[in-house]
Amino acid sequence: MPSSVTLLLHPDRRRPDPAPWRVDLRAVILAGMGLWAVALVVCAVLLVTGALPPRAVATCAVGLLLGVLGLVWERRNRARYRASSDD
Repeated sequence: MPSSVTLLLHPDRRRPDPAPWRVDLRAVILAGMGLWAVALVVCAVLLVTGALPPRAVATCAVGLLLGVLGLVWERRNRARYRASSDD
């Protein structure tokens, strides 16, 4: 096993990088959105009882919005990633 200094000075001695994992981003994004939705409901209930400030509900809503943007991004770039994985 070469030392870190040797690898920094001679990067050609490194082992090759592993192949990237194939991941269904849509499923990951939807799972995250589901968690944000559950958190939004919990925070809304706690907001009504006065236990949380409105910022917590806004944070959950922004999380859901970012998930929607992630789905749009994934849909627009899906064809590009499928084409590059066929190589």
